[in-house]
Amino acid sequence: MKVLSVADRFDSVPEERVITISRVKDASCLYRYFKNHLERPKDEAAFVSIETAVGSFFHSCAEDWFKAIAARGGAIGDDRLDVAGLLRKFQLSFQWQGRLREPYRIVRRGAVFDDFVARLERIAANFNEFVAQRLAGSEVAAVEGALQISTDEMLIRGRYDLLSRDAGGRLMLWDWKSGRMPKPEYHDDFLNQKVQLGIYAIWMRYRYATPDVEGAAVFLRDRPQCLSETFTPDIERMVLDYLADNRRRLNRLKQWPPSPNPLCDWCGWKPMCPAFTGD
Repeated sequence: MKVLSVADRFDSVPEERVITISRVKDASCLYRYFKNHLERPKDEAAFVSIETAVGSFFHSCAEDWFKAIAARGGAIGDDRLDVAGLLRKFQLSFQWQGRLREPYRIVRRGAVFDDFVARLERIAANFNEFVAQRLAGSEVAAVEGALQISTDEMLIRGRYDLLSRDAGGRLMLWDWKSGRMPKPEYHDDFLNQKVQLGIYAIWMRYRYATPDVEGAAVFLRDRPQCLSETFTPDIERMVLDYLADNRRRLNRLKQWPPSPNPLCDWCGWKPMCPAFTGD
């Protein structure tokens, strides 16, 4: 497979030509893949779990923080996230009349809203201690941007969290995770994480004409942990082949049956899923 070009925007093309890491993950349950990517007209999921919303909220706050640094020149010094301000914004946004606003839902049994305020506080504190500290002395190269890789077979899309440049000029890509490092036996989680970083690395190699690209996925819940990889052309080739195999498999499918699994409770499609409604 040959990379033809890279871009900072998404072209409009049929679904059967597009692949993303979210499509690869969603395809573990073909019903979810259908609802998220194929259904027309598009239906709305019944709810969004607050567990997912905490991660999305933190990403948006980190994005704003790095964009503010970029606006003043890009140099990262002793900057730190304002944890108290972040928690205040979260509470003002998500809690109305003492209750979690729609369409968000607490899925974990026995949990209350304050549990997720405390979780967000840990994530932000770990970010300051583990990430911001390591980035001191670097500069912001790009923040939360769209990327597209055009090959002779498909379009690969994604969004990166941060590209930083160290004092020696070396670029580094970063991906924040508000959850924990996957357990060792969950090989698919490690596979998908490496493929996601690989997508970013391929785009960076062509966009910035840079050699082997280093990427890091940082897991910020509880004790912060990091997975890093240097993406050589050989690894990038495996990433491309893996994505192409997934796109071809999806294009051959004609039915979209559900695949119940332990994550179903967190899926906003569960209230209408045939596996649970009996349809």
